[in-house]
Amino acid sequence: MSQADAASGRARVLLVLDAVLRHDVPANAALAQALRHAPAGPERAMVTDVAYGTLRWLPTLDAVLAARLRDPSALPAGVIDALRAGAFERLVRGTPAHAAVHAWVEEVKRFPGAAAGLAGLVNAVLRRVDLDDARGPAARAGLPQALWEHLSASLGARAAGAARAMLQPEPLWVTVYGEDALELLRADGAEVRAGPLERSYALRPGRPVGELAAFRRGAIQPQNPSSAAVVHALGDLTGKRVLDVGSGHGVKAAQLAAGGAIVEAVEVDARRSEVGRRNLARLGFEVRHHVADATKSLAGLPEVDAALLDAPCTGTGTLRGHPEIKLRWTPADVQRAAERQRAMLDAVAERVRSGGTLVYAVCALGLEEGPDIVAAFLADHPEWRAEPPTVPLATAPAPVGAWLLPDDVGLDGFYVACLRRAG
Repeated sequence: MSQADAASGRARVLLVLDAVLRHDVPANAALAQALRHAPAGPERAMVTDVAYGTLRWLPTLDAVLAARLRDPSALPAGVIDALRAGAFERLVRGTPAHAAVHAWVEEVKRFPGAAAGLAGLVNAVLRRVDLDDARGPAARAGLPQALWEHLSASLGARAAGAARAMLQPEPLWVTVYGEDALELLRADGAEVRAGPLERSYALRPGRPVGELAAFRRGAIQPQNPSSAAVVHALGDLTGKRVLDVGSGHGVKAAQLAAGGAIVEAVEVDARRSEVGRRNLARLGFEVRHHVADATKSLAGLPEVDAALLDAPCTGTGTLRGHPEIKLRWTPADVQRAAERQRAMLDAVAERVRSGGTLVYAVCALGLEEGPDIVAAFLADHPEWRAEPPTVPLATAPAPVGAWLLPDDVGLDGFYVACLRRAG
């Protein structure tokens, strides 16, 4: 990468950080906007790596910088973001110290007005930063204190490992449906390696996934293996009618249809339902779509043999891919999510026939959105019982159900419970 490209790339990193931290833009949307006119090549990879890495490690980086700055809040926003990104490059990414310091000092010199005069401060601070200045388990795990306590209450000693795993980058995971998918991917120059599930693969595509022939032809679907694994808890679905509640873009509906199920996809947002319809058409699956609020009665929908409720949640198992979540999370968010989840579980259970199965899953790692929801449901519905969920990935025990924990390979975190209605 040339010096000009590097400078342009670091300016784009600052655009991403500003959009996420001050304008509540999701990280993926901010990155897409910043890269909209970026040329193909190493600059795009650098921007992605540094922007996402800085957001993932932000609580740690802020603790490191606080040890070297009298009043970080008094600095201009661009300067503190440059310090954060420079500290990430130097301490975590492994950019040679002199190169990281020089690049970010030069970037600050290009700032307008008085901010440019702080280049000397940036130089002095970045030369002295040290990860050992991040004190306490929360800062070392890259989490705000309240979120660290929340995950520790749920996962105990496993919380630190799960949090540290979500600090690491992840590959582009896809589920393969077309027989020619791997051939198409390699023809497009993508590096492909097998994942932990039969149809899961990790890619280094070299270009946006939407431009790949395998995607355009419906041979692949981006999906984390943990997301795919929870569908397996439903067992053999051949010929069974299945509700997919909270179907979104149809990612799990595609799995269900590929497994031989007759799928009824339920989504509250009409626009998301339409996106799901188009995505499933791309993949070549026929699914019946319903726009309905699953926090209320679903009496208008057919009875089914099985149901999958992948409920809306706070997403604390997906901090790797959505690092902005950790920066905005509050206990009130958990309470609101849990209220909705309880209502949805009640409504979905009403549509499952006697002897049928209901899998409840959330990509959150708190007791309140997982085991507590299921335990309360079972207490109120004696005709239902919990069974050990059977998924093709390693799990950790929960009070009811099981955790799929984030790991260094790139898996997201999930809670999953398998419930059966008495026959």
